[in-house]
Amino acid sequence: MDKTQYDTCVVGAGPAGLAVARALAERNLPYTHIERHTAAGGIWDIDNPGSPMYESAHFISSRTQSGFGGWPMPDHFPDYPSRPQVLSYLRSFADANGLTDRIEFGVEVRDVKKNADGSWTVTRADGRESVHAQVVVCTGSQWHPNIPELPGDFTGEVRHTVDYRAGEELRGKRVLVVGAGNSGCDIACDAARTADHAVISMRRGYWFVPKHVFGRPVDTLSGVGPKMPMWLEQKVFGTLLKILSGDPTRLGLPKPDHKLFETHPRSTRC
Repeated sequence: MDKTQYDTCVVGAGPAGLAVARALAERNLPYTHIERHTAAGGIWDIDNPGSPMYESAHFISSRTQSGFGGWPMPDHFPDYPSRPQVLSYLRSFADANGLTDRIEFGVEVRDVKKNADGSWTVTRADGRESVHAQVVVCTGSQWHPNIPELPGDFTGEVRHTVDYRAGEELRGKRVLVVGAGNSGCDIACDAARTADHAVISMRRGYWFVPKHVFGRPVDTLSGVGPKMPMWLEQKVFGTLLKILSGDPTRLGLPKPDHKLFETHPRSTRC
């Protein structure tokens, strides 16, 4: 197959899709960009049908450590930008790099099939087909909820994060949040403010790291000071974390079953 006769197809115009599109455009490589929604932004657009986003969502890395190369987040953004700010940043990046006008908006991909000659046929929902040398799928992994089977009988409401939007939905309720991932911690904070009673359940203990230390975003401190071996970093920052946040078991949370930095720590905003 002579791949020069075909371009690259990029599916999805969220952060990953925009990054791939810019990389191709900067190298003057031809590409086709397809997005099923009506604008760029992916899950950060809360109005996109099926978006798992909620009102209190925000970046968990600071703006100075985040963003596309050569396109820093605006100085007026807070240390940890909110959902609408991240969305505006993504769209400004797409506009500034000439990506927006090249996206086929409102077009859903129904099928991607490899051909005998090594090329790929992309079929849109309306039946239209196009052939490409390669396809880069940037559709994200958060659109389809993974809902476990729960034994027993429970007459209350059970919902997945993807169906949650704002803390007001929890007012007057007794809420159990299962899981201490990023969204679980966010929703637990919302529930603590609005619900009658809020509890978080987790299968293992985690290290909870504050977003700011000494007035600075915590992720900006990683390169400050002399380089230390991991065991010393764990000892120094573990001690500092105990001073700043105290013992999590006093709140009924399980004790971490691993050392600091051995898994992804949880950040807190409560």
